[in-house]
Amino acid sequence: MKILEQNLKKGFIKLKVGNLDDLYWLLSILEPGDLVTMRTTRRIKQEGIRADSGERITMTLTLEVEKIKIDQYSERLRVTGIVRIGPDRFGIQGQHHTLNVMEGSIIKIEKRNWNKLHLDILKRAREYSKKGSILLVAMDDEGATVAKLDAYRAKEIAYVRSNLPPKRDDVRRREDSERRYYNDLSNLVDELNSRINPEAIIIGGPGYIKDKFLSYIREKKPKISEKMRLGRASSSTFSGILEMIKRGDVEKVTKEFTLSHDMESVEKIFELLAKNSRLVTYGFGEVRKAVGYGAVEEVLVVSSLLFNPKTREETLRLLEKCERIRAKFHIIDTESEPGEKLASLGGIAARLRFQVSD
Repeated sequence: MKILEQNLKKGFIKLKVGNLDDLYWLLSILEPGDLVTMRTTRRIKQEGIRADSGERITMTLTLEVEKIKIDQYSERLRVTGIVRIGPDRFGIQGQHHTLNVMEGSIIKIEKRNWNKLHLDILKRAREYSKKGSILLVAMDDEGATVAKLDAYRAKEIAYVRSNLPPKRDDVRRREDSERRYYNDLSNLVDELNSRINPEAIIIGGPGYIKDKFLSYIREKKPKISEKMRLGRASSSTFSGILEMIKRGDVEKVTKEFTLSHDMESVEKIFELLAKNSRLVTYGFGEVRKAVGYGAVEEVLVVSSLLFNPKTREETLRLLEKCERIRAKFHIIDTESEPGEKLASLGGIAARLRFQVSD
């Protein structure tokens, strides 16, 4: 979850939903009477046609919240309430509407009073969804811009000049210059990787030079090449860095690494089970017992348990207990490969801090 704007004196916080876990946090924060503002679509009826007809119009609405519900089928948070602010020309103030909050949604929440519990929940949500920074490299024949992207901004770190001779120059001389260019740039990226430890390194640029550099670094520094992915940029300037962000290269790579992290977490559970370790348990009853003893290090739960009305309340109570004992928990998409694997254990498993007696 990313806080985009916060003004508690005026009573509002604007945020961006990052993942499935954030829907749980919002469920814990939102209350009847809150005002929620978001971009949405609404069918506008025209005189003389059926009520279920009409054009869907995109608009920004502010609702006074009445109900908050998880949709188990589409894995989104449905916020229903009365329209308090909207485009005057449609005359929909005072009518009911439902906002569908999902990954990527930007919403503004206004409360009469943001109490300590609300702010503690927001703080924890940000800690849970905090991603490591990402290094971005936009390069071409002229040089390379290296930038660091965190949750708030992209910041240029360095520019490496290529000093390449013209393409019509001696082939061997140009190849030697290319190797020096790649060596200088790879040494810088290696040093930044050691110091910053980014989640990923994305390389973009026109032509084939980015592919050549990736091949070079895979040969010379294979360890950091595991973090590297190719992006798309039309220049080696900071504009190229921003271009990679706007084109969705960062979002695509982040999702890939999130899936990898989910798989790693689930694999740890199965590795412990294969060793008959007493520091792992699974199934609702066993995990609940371990949480009750305060023995849980981390709980993994598939999203369907949270989004299914039959299991939602029990799952919420369990996650609330995890909060109280400061245990980590992570919601894994049921439809993903790690989610399907976790579902074979009843959809919930936990790594333990210490053994729990039978």
